[in-house]
Amino acid sequence: MSGCQTAEASLDVVTGILTVQTHDVYALIDPGSTLSYVTPFVSLKFGIKSNQLHDPFSVSTPVDESITAARVYRGCVVTVRGRDTMVDLVKLGMIDFDVIMGMDWLYSCFAKLDCRTRTMRLEFSNEPVVEWKGDNVV
Repeated sequence: MSGCQTAEASLDVVTGILTVQTHDVYALIDPGSTLSYVTPFVSLKFGIKSNQLHDPFSVSTPVDESITAARVYRGCVVTVRGRDTMVDLVKLGMIDFDVIMGMDWLYSCFAKLDCRTRTMRLEFSNEPVVEWKGDNVV
């Protein structure tokens, strides 16, 4: 089973299409990930420069590999049902997803993730709730 199939079959993550820097991307919403990530291929479409991370680090993958993360795209706009949010995306050589949205972004959006119904609710203070529905698991 590939990393993508493993993630899609997992009961504690949600997959679906998000808009990042005006581009629709295939996203993994993963509360088990501390940071958020983007593939090098998708990041080329952003039209913004990445910054060198002060301290590069290794990221473990579901197939027991380790990938070094050394660059970050700061202040990327993620649009969820018309509501713009911001995230720093660490550049990571992965192939199964365009982006992985981790706890850094989920926390900043006051997100609640319902893995059973595959929905995410963004509950910003004094704003209407934004609800996003991910892919259904087959």
